[in-house]
Amino acid sequence: MSEIINGKLHFEVSTIETIDQSVLNFVESLGLSTMTNKGFKPVPIIWGTAERSFQAKGNKEIRDRQGLLVLPIIAIKRASFTKSRESQGIFQGNVPEISDDKGGSLDVSRVLYQEKTMKFANADAYRLYGQKNFPGANPKVVYRTVTVPMPVNVEIMYEITLRTEYQQQMNDLMTPFATTPGTVNFVRLTEKDHKYEGFIQPDYTSTDNISDFSSDERKFETKINLKVIGYIVGEGPNREKPHYSIRENIVEVKIPRERISLAEIPEHEKGAYYGLSGISQEQLDRFFSGPVMIGNTPAASFFASGNGGGASSTSANVITTDNLAENMSNSMQIGEVLKAETDALPDDKRTFTTQFTIRDNTELVMLNGLIQASGADKDYTVSGKTILFTEDVELEDTVQITYIKS
Repeated sequence: MSEIINGKLHFEVSTIETIDQSVLNFVESLGLSTMTNKGFKPVPIIWGTAERSFQAKGNKEIRDRQGLLVLPIIAIKRASFTKSRESQGIFQGNVPEISDDKGGSLDVSRVLYQEKTMKFANADAYRLYGQKNFPGANPKVVYRTVTVPMPVNVEIMYEITLRTEYQQQMNDLMTPFATTPGTVNFVRLTEKDHKYEGFIQPDYTSTDNISDFSSDERKFETKINLKVIGYIVGEGPNREKPHYSIRENIVEVKIPRERISLAEIPEHEKGAYYGLSGISQEQLDRFFSGPVMIGNTPAASFFASGNGGGASSTSANVITTDNLAENMSNSMQIGEVLKAETDALPDDKRTFTTQFTIRDNTELVMLNGLIQASGADKDYTVSGKTILFTEDVELEDTVQITYIKS
């Protein structure tokens, strides 16, 4: 089973059946044919370990009406399986799996994740230049990496049996096994994206029943042994973790800090993330120049009781738990909306009027949730009930104010 991501990133699991299929692919690639009583025909190839009932249903042409095999025919079976320490491949040591739910030991493929890389680049360009796709270097490159379990090398011996009625047919079938590798016995076996090494053994074992002179049908049989050095990844269907995992690299680490209230815009890749480090003095002045919300009602503990335990004549102006809400409501205007997002702008796009007269230096003006700085050379000025912004307010902006009534 495979998965393709962006048309590039994929991995096919290698199992015992994958190696079996690569051997079948090799034999089929030889294109073995010979002369029969029906002409020059391809020789059928069967997997020798399949159940007879399955073969009878799936390959009806290989047996006659009596159920006997129709010769010539080629049969393949797996003869032995060895996990040899002498054949460890390129991995001479064991690489433990990553201890998480994905697992995996080795990186086998890595491709650029263009979509996410583009998003990082556009976000930085828009923040710095106010324009997406602005040209410039992008250090935030995201890659997708496929990680697989540790491959285990195995040696599997396959037995390829050639069966024919005539000697000439046997000669036709044996010759390609001797000539295809050339003067060496090495062949390349492939299945999907996997490649294995095969070695045709030098001894071909031949038998026949010619010398019996019996009434049995003539039969020539040759067995060719193919040694395959392959590898297995994972435990097949018994594996609890995925057969392969896809991970993305870390391109940026951020420790969040409140930036809106501080009006902070850090430099690209060099923003400060701890305390007030990295904030310019101008930004600090803008933040701490805001008014302090303090009422003129004294606390109850400010007054001392008179002689004999009587209260002071000013005690009627003392805040208590009973009159706190009433005092706050009478003295403060909290969150008054001067302009909602859907409201129209004033004619000059700068002047807004409050419901009550503002006590000097008690207002807190917020534009789109951002605290504004008071002053002619800053964001706004205030006079009585009037708030005058230094720059035009946009149609979709919101303006709110909190202040102590005069």
